[in-house]
Amino acid sequence: MRGTFLESETRYSNTCDFCFIGIKCCSADYLLGVEKAADKIRELSYRYANADSTARPLKVYSPEEGYILKDTNLLDYGNVEAKGLSKLKGQLEKMVYPFYATPIFVGGDHGVTYELIKKACGKIYKDVVVVQFDAHSDYIDEYEEYPHGSVMNEVNKLACISKIIHFGIRGNLNSDPAIRNSKKAGNMVVPYYEMSKLYSDVIESIKDKYVYITFDTDFLNPACAPATNCPEPGGPNYEEALRYLKDIIASSKKIIGMDFVEYNPTCEGAILTGTTIVNLIMESLHYMTKKDTTS
Repeated sequence: MRGTFLESETRYSNTCDFCFIGIKCCSADYLLGVEKAADKIRELSYRYANADSTARPLKVYSPEEGYILKDTNLLDYGNVEAKGLSKLKGQLEKMVYPFYATPIFVGGDHGVTYELIKKACGKIYKDVVVVQFDAHSDYIDEYEEYPHGSVMNEVNKLACISKIIHFGIRGNLNSDPAIRNSKKAGNMVVPYYEMSKLYSDVIESIKDKYVYITFDTDFLNPACAPATNCPEPGGPNYEEALRYLKDIIASSKKIIGMDFVEYNPTCEGAILTGTTIVNLIMESLHYMTKKDTTS
């Protein structure tokens, strides 16, 4: 259906594996634009949709992997729209998507992740490990004033969360007290320059665990993803990000949800950044489907 992610269906079915959910919410005026992310991602995904306008099976082909989504059943829920985080909380509490479908939330600044994780965990999942792909720890303690910079501090307080892995942090917008406080709380901090050294520890920490992945656009090198409000020089490229996602998904017991945040399509480089995110989502769906069919 035109206007949905990969022209996927909007009707519920008992064969739905994943649910694409747009988040039209921005927590601060200086971040405006992030609320437009989901619709832009849908628009950019159209080039990968089936040429014959069918929704299933998807015919996305990769020379490395073959047909990557042919066994993937995807529903596009539409958007959850809210002016501010308090309204988002209420909207998410009311929304109902198939409980057997893994939610893929797209859009908003990082402040939305607290409510998204609560929604994904529900009353079902406990001892969840959050893997945060991000240039920044987002662990300062000022959630009311700076929710996107404090969101992981809030997430750490959720009863369903056992650990946060700050994966790939770098740059001069980080906070020493925030990082120290996160370590004291038992979380794992993996700076970009130590990713290779600590990678086996990361994989061991999520092995056979329920995992939620939150992916901030500024995790990526701005050469492949410039359209974000807080880009940082350096960082992983697209191929590196794919490898990390593949390994983390394969090592987990189950991915209970994912979000892709901080993409701002009003910034320069919106098409390149959005296309990168579209492909990261498609590959993640492929890795999760492949894991389910081989486990």
